[in-house]
Amino acid sequence: MSTEHIARSPSSIHTSTAIDRSNPGAPKRHIAKDIVSSSRRLRARIGVIASICVGLTVLLVAFE
Repeated sequence: MSTEHIARSPSSIHTSTAIDRSNPGAPKRHIAKDIVSSSRRLRARIGVIASICVGLTVLLVAFE
């Protein structure tokens, strides 16, 4: 009696044959995209506020 063990490699799943089981009606999660867009808005707001402060300081110094 032979006690050889045949090693089998796991079969690879090709992307063309894989079944997409995600729910198409479910909301998509774009967490990274939301973080990037919110940080861009925040940087834009900080830039506007900083420029207004610098402008008001220049006006204050100019009129004294």
